[in-house]
Amino acid sequence: MSLTIVPYREYFDEFRVTFVNEQVDVFPLFEPEVSGKQHEQLKIYKDLERKFVLFNASSLRSQVHFQNAYSIPVQRWFPYREGYSLRLVNAFIKEFNVKGNIFDPFCGSGTTLLAARLSDLQGIGMDVNPISVLVARVENTHYTMDDIKKIKKAIQRLKLLKNKEVEININFELVAKVFNSDILNSLILFKNYILNINFEKARNFLFVAWLSIIESVSNIKKEGNGIKYKNRKRTRNGYINIKKDIWEKKVYPIDKFNFVKSTLLKQLELMLSDLQNNYGSSNYIPRIFEGNSLKFDDFFTDEINFTFFSPPYCNCFDYFEIHKIDLWLGGFVSNKEEFRILRNNGLRSNTNSLNHKTVLYKNKSLEKLIGMFDVAKLWSKKIPSVIRGYFDDMNILLSKTYIQTKKGGIVGIVVGNSAYSGVIVPSDLLISDIAREIGFKVKGIYITRHLTTSSQQKQNLEFLKRYLRESIILLEK
Repeated sequence: MSLTIVPYREYFDEFRVTFVNEQVDVFPLFEPEVSGKQHEQLKIYKDLERKFVLFNASSLRSQVHFQNAYSIPVQRWFPYREGYSLRLVNAFIKEFNVKGNIFDPFCGSGTTLLAARLSDLQGIGMDVNPISVLVARVENTHYTMDDIKKIKKAIQRLKLLKNKEVEININFELVAKVFNSDILNSLILFKNYILNINFEKARNFLFVAWLSIIESVSNIKKEGNGIKYKNRKRTRNGYINIKKDIWEKKVYPIDKFNFVKSTLLKQLELMLSDLQNNYGSSNYIPRIFEGNSLKFDDFFTDEINFTFFSPPYCNCFDYFEIHKIDLWLGGFVSNKEEFRILRNNGLRSNTNSLNHKTVLYKNKSLEKLIGMFDVAKLWSKKIPSVIRGYFDDMNILLSKTYIQTKKGGIVGIVVGNSAYSGVIVPSDLLISDIAREIGFKVKGIYITRHLTTSSQQKQNLEFLKRYLRESIILLEK
């Protein structure tokens, strides 16, 4: 039996970034007249912008805010909402003719690593979220024909499983609210079978498929800064809660066990088709580490040629909150203390991640902006500490990246700006300023799209809205 070879690499070859060359005018001819706090903000932004070259890269907007991951082979193995497209990374690799090691300190589900494989280059990834590490490893494992046969056998045995009552021992108070009891029983039954598979590649492959269906068979959906309940509906008069048992009768079939089984088998069929079509095949297997991204130099000391990543944004989104159901049900954490420790190992980007670490890096522009906050309008008094901690962490990360980057090496960062109490925190400019101070040459800030904010802040930010944006920062050592 031979594999059907599909020209996977060619699928991405038509995309280029060389056409991104329309420079943004930092000082437009008709600048709106502003006063007070807005005037002071505008002065800070312009003083920062004088240091850099900004480009209009709106043609890349669909690649940084990627909506089509569900249709891309291998990327579709796990529903990861945060991230950029494989085509984007592949295009930059070609643009800069990268020949050496490629690094992603926030590898998520492994998009940068997969792009490295497609270019026959060594990828190195890091993430603090154990689910991300598992998914990235499974997506980037080398599977032989014998491996695929063993995976198929494991799937065939799964098809023969019958419904039965299993012991459910999960120390998570929301579990009854999130799952129908019969669906939860079915999920645990399949999980127990999968975790007892002896062959590691098959076990991990099936486990990722199992993790990927949790949201679709539950009463929650990942959205924005956390999870939302599906039985809570928006109406013209506000939100209403539909009783859980009534909602379940409308959306779930009577046979809950076969519903979960068929959902899992459908996902496995999709993943298996990617393997059989040789998608992502490469001679290089990425090295992926689980841990704090700020300590990556404790895990490897190799020279880096190209770094491409998207850090958590400084918007107080708690990405562990989004994945907490998967983490608890998957057995990655078993109690609140373990969950808290996991959060505290992440970047200081939200109020739950503050770990009392001393802030060593100070930026004058940032301090001026924080000084403009209307504390009474902040939803948390911790926000100034979050922002200081965030840029302190970015300084640590970029300083270590600079040391291990080869001379002439490139760093690409996808990042979004944020707003608090009518003050925009221009992360793209501030991170560029940090990188410049460290010694990087800032090749450019590529503005890909403009972001929205809450209705309460829209009016206050009307004259400054062009600074609320998502950008790609390109650095060179």
